[in-house]
Amino acid sequence: MKQAKLIVKNYRCFSDVNPLEIDLAPGFTALVGKNDSGKSTFLRLFYELRNLWQILSGNYADMFNSTWSASVNYRNVSDNEEIFCNTNDRPISLEIHIVEPRDSTGQHFPVLARVIASCDRSEPNRWRFRCFSSTDLHTEINVPANVGAGKLGERAVRIPEVADIDCGDFIDLMRVLSNALYIGSFRNAINEGAAEYFDLAIGSSFISTWNLWKTGGIKSNNRATERVTKEIRQIFEFDRLEINASEALKTLHIYMNGKPYLLSEVGSGLAQFIIVFGNAAIKTPSLILIDEPELNLHPTLQMDFITALASFSTDGIIFATHSIGLSRAVAERIYSFQKEENATIVRPFEAVSNYAEFVGELSFSAFKDMGYDRILLVEGVNDVKTIQQFLRMVKKDHQTVILPLGGDQLAKGGVEAELAEFTRLSENVAALVDSERQKKDAKASKIRLAFEAVCKKLSIDICLTERRAIENYFTDSAIKSQFGPQYGSLKPYERLKGSAMPWGKADNWRIARNMSPDDIRNTDVGQFLSRI
Repeated sequence: MKQAKLIVKNYRCFSDVNPLEIDLAPGFTALVGKNDSGKSTFLRLFYELRNLWQILSGNYADMFNSTWSASVNYRNVSDNEEIFCNTNDRPISLEIHIVEPRDSTGQHFPVLARVIASCDRSEPNRWRFRCFSSTDLHTEINVPANVGAGKLGERAVRIPEVADIDCGDFIDLMRVLSNALYIGSFRNAINEGAAEYFDLAIGSSFISTWNLWKTGGIKSNNRATERVTKEIRQIFEFDRLEINASEALKTLHIYMNGKPYLLSEVGSGLAQFIIVFGNAAIKTPSLILIDEPELNLHPTLQMDFITALASFSTDGIIFATHSIGLSRAVAERIYSFQKEENATIVRPFEAVSNYAEFVGELSFSAFKDMGYDRILLVEGVNDVKTIQQFLRMVKKDHQTVILPLGGDQLAKGGVEAELAEFTRLSENVAALVDSERQKKDAKASKIRLAFEAVCKKLSIDICLTERRAIENYFTDSAIKSQFGPQYGSLKPYERLKGSAMPWGKADNWRIARNMSPDDIRNTDVGQFLSRI
């Protein structure tokens, strides 16, 4: 998915006086706010307007024709008037900007970079469109009524007497939104009749599908249910786990470490893992939208839940939460949702450099009471999710709180006061950061050596990687498993950006999930994580 900016006006609680403006991008996006602040409403926008995304992914050429409009049906909306903002009578407007649009056709076409879709209250199912190219974001592409636009190949539009337009990035985004999975906050109903809760199959509907996929003759389906079982077994640290449908297809039989249980006996937390992971594995979404991933879960399982769930998507996850700590630990983008004088205000959540406040949000003192006995500092949020996978391999993930340093913001010298906050909270504080070494036996970069000196002064166990960076530890097979045979592993001191086939660091955690304990155990990183 190409990064895009979405501006929403007059949809439900988002008025055009205070429009919602948010980035859609691969990876983890967190929405933080109190109840009734608009977080769930934003997630439901993608669900309710799914028919619009589906239409535009296939009828993108028609958008350029000024006389064309799309007839859209809204999902689970009983009264179409519901979706309009109730503070004014103006139309809904959705504005999509492709960030850094680039020609994907190789023909040097202008790129469709901005689309405004609108819907009037007088015709609540009728949507119209305005299109703008990368050559001029402010001048609408006007297509003569007697000319019309048509598809040119699979990713472009030909407008006679005007231009050929590359629509590839926009098409890709519409397909991602069309294939999104929305998971509401109520998600452990297994003993219900055949039903759906938003996009989740629940009750006997889910049980029947699980049974078909697990016992049927399609191997990819068999592998999907086995993957779900493996994920849950590792997260809950079971030696053995088996998940089977009952003979009457009314509930699930769970065998944990050889002992049988009905699903109703094992609690809502485990039921949530099974239902949500099972649906995600079966539906293979491009994007996952979830309300309150921390719901019903012990703090030691919350990060496991959200990262494992995101691994079932191809492009990422957007989650609404009350936990600022969880958001800061895993999300590349955080937005705060607030109600001010009955208006919903959405802003980027700026990182706070006060680490005492950060740790307070994470409630580390409470974490200690629940089994955590150490703090591990890593460079950034991408490293949090990557190192979490490595900690799982050495069975230290449920004893370690991983906190990001914000890259060079704190992984440097002169931060003694900030790091000292951690030593007051725990006697077991460690740090793992990239050395940025450029060759074998070379010293780490100056900024990392200065950080190492501060850590040693505070008795913080510190590991500056022997290799250049964390991505230099990924195996060739793990990288190929994630991206395909054209990709390969880095040399020990090779810079990711300078490699022949670089990948985004936001995908590092996905690569780490493809590695085995033996891949990391005998490296300096593996030995350090085993020791702390």
